[in-house]
Amino acid sequence: MPEKGEVRKEEIEKVIIAELPRLIAESPAFRQQLIGIVAELFVRKEELKQVLDAIRSLREDFNTRFEEHSRILEGHSKRLEEMSMRQEVHSKTIEELMKRLDEHEKRLESAIGGLDARRGIMSEESFRQGLKGILQDLGLKVERYLDYDPEGYVFGHPEQVEPDVLIKNKTVLLVEIKSSISKEEMHIFQRKVEFYEKKQKVKVERKGVLSPFVDPRAKPIAERFGIEVYTSGYDVRI
Repeated sequence: MPEKGEVRKEEIEKVIIAELPRLIAESPAFRQQLIGIVAELFVRKEELKQVLDAIRSLREDFNTRFEEHSRILEGHSKRLEEMSMRQEVHSKTIEELMKRLDEHEKRLESAIGGLDARRGIMSEESFRQGLKGILQDLGLKVERYLDYDPEGYVFGHPEQVEPDVLIKNKTVLLVEIKSSISKEEMHIFQRKVEFYEKKQKVKVERKGVLSPFVDPRAKPIAERFGIEVYTSGYDVRI
């Protein structure tokens, strides 16, 4: 059974629908009041539309500004990335320069050491050990080969023969390390190589001398025998 309130509402609506045209036509006061109510409702709808339009405009403006800021931030990010890459390149360049300076300094120290050994200020053995240390720092294994030559093939009289053997990744380089190499010493080194080949029953594929001071007259002999000449431990490549 319908509630009383619902019956009254339906009855009121029926009355309004039935009587509204007559009241509009016959009652100026009612007509004016009705126009005011409708106008007020219309204004409210227009105001609401204006608010919605304003919100829509603000949203579009926000999206535009957001996209603009995103492009600006992206540009800044790219510039920062470029700066970072340049900084990395500069750092590597500086690191490489420092490495070269360090290498040149050690080359100079080696040359000075060779000069001191020639003058007797530094012992030949100390100089050789210094160069061996550089070779080991470069990843080369330095082994000492020592054997006795009773027939005097190398020096012309019985004597110990002790060239140095450099090894890296199974590659072998027979080398003579001295503060200076003369023409005669180049011949002696070649005989050391031949002595080593005979005793070890092997063929020496690579041989070299390592010295900061090589007599110019010794270089043609090195070329003839295929002896590599290094003026610094940093020049040795295996």
